Amino acid sequence: MSTIPGTRVLFSPKGGTSKELLRLIKAAKGNIVVAAYAFSSKYLGNALSEALKRGVNVRIILDGDIARKAYSIDEWLAGEGIDLRFIDVKGGSLHHKFMIIDGKILMTGSYNFTNESEFRNHEAAIFTNNKALIQSFTAEFDRIWCLCNPVGSTAVPSAPVGSTAVPPNPAEVEQPPQGPGSAAT
Repeated sequence: MSTIPGTRVLFSPKGGTSKELLRLIKAAKGNIVVAAYAFSSKYLGNALSEALKRGVNVRIILDGDIARKAYSIDEWLAGEGIDLRFIDVKGGSLHHKFMIIDGKILMTGSYNFTNESEFRNHEAAIFTNNKALIQSFTAEFDRIWCLCNPVGSTAVPSAPVGSTAVPPNPAEVEQPPQGPGSAAT
């Protein structure tokens, strides 16, 4: 358990991360955003679907290559009405693993939204209410969201409102070079 106020860490396997996420999803009132490398947990998918039915706005960004794998539940999530987008990163992947609930709680770490992360892998999930961190992750989600196409769409993504920038083709999104002190995963 963490000693940083407003922050705690859960470790897998069997550390209870999915149960904590379920509790937070059930308590959500306004919105949930997810950026994930992998999402195959029907347990968490059902919770997000139920949140959507309660009127919570749910948006998910998934790595396009991984989402196209047979074990991904992306099609099911989209079929439930969840606003889902893929991003294809040229020469890399969307390797984020985070969820923001109502702009008040951030979960991030190595934990993917999969049964493997909960029951087999050694993973870390950090939960925090740190406003600066939440703002940074929200900005990152919004940045990537604008680079993605909705699932099933062939349209070019639009630039953010008020922007004069032309968004790049998602297939050509380049990752910034890793500098000193950067940790590649």
